[in-house]
Amino acid sequence: MSNCADLQNQYNTLVSQQELLQRQFNAQNQISSLLEKSAEALVCGPACQRAKMSEALKQKWLDAQTNLQTAPINLETSRKNFYVYTEGQPFYDNLLEQELKQKAEHIAGLIAESFNDELSSALTMNQYYKTDILNSRNTEELLDKIIAENEALETKLKNSHTDILTNDRKTFYEQTAYEQLQLWYRFWWYIYYIVTFMFVIAVFVSPSQLSIAVKIVLIVLLVFYPYYISYVAGWAHDFGMGIYNSFPKTVYNNL
Repeated sequence: MSNCADLQNQYNTLVSQQELLQRQFNAQNQISSLLEKSAEALVCGPACQRAKMSEALKQKWLDAQTNLQTAPINLETSRKNFYVYTEGQPFYDNLLEQELKQKAEHIAGLIAESFNDELSSALTMNQYYKTDILNSRNTEELLDKIIAENEALETKLKNSHTDILTNDRKTFYEQTAYEQLQLWYRFWWYIYYIVTFMFVIAVFVSPSQLSIAVKIVLIVLLVFYPYYISYVAGWAHDFGMGIYNSFPKTVYNNL
């Protein structure tokens, strides 16, 4: 027990001496640094100090850029060294393989998601395209139908115009023929009444055995003959057709 206590005391003494020496060394380094800075300040003026400070800051900036670029590589190297030293090379290789699998799965998931989005967009655009094609076909069919209807209406309009012209011609011819018939009717009307007038004079002038009443009836019948003869002729025609239709006929005559 006494030997252990002596060894402990000696160790503590050595630690205390080491700490004291370290403090003295640090103090000496600080004093040396201050002396160097003081000497530099005496040798180098404000402009020189400003130039040195600017150069030092620039160097720190470049070092920071270099560290930023090499930091991922250094980080990976440090990590590799740690795992290889503590767990062994197979463990690090397995860990690296698992990480690569996870990254690959993540990238595959992103690619699949992007592919599904693009596929959905393509299907939507394809549906829009089909709808546009269908609308285009319907429009073409409607256009063809309208064109056909317009052509039919144009043809009908031309025919109607032709019919109108034909009807106008027929009406003109009919009107001309009617006017000619009117002229002939008037001509024969005048001729009839001239003959009737002469007959009336002859009845009363020439000797006759007819009585006055008979002569008057005869004259009345002759004077109004043009006005009632059409009714008498129509009645006679209907009466004759009625008698004719009442006669028995064969079955072939009714076909």
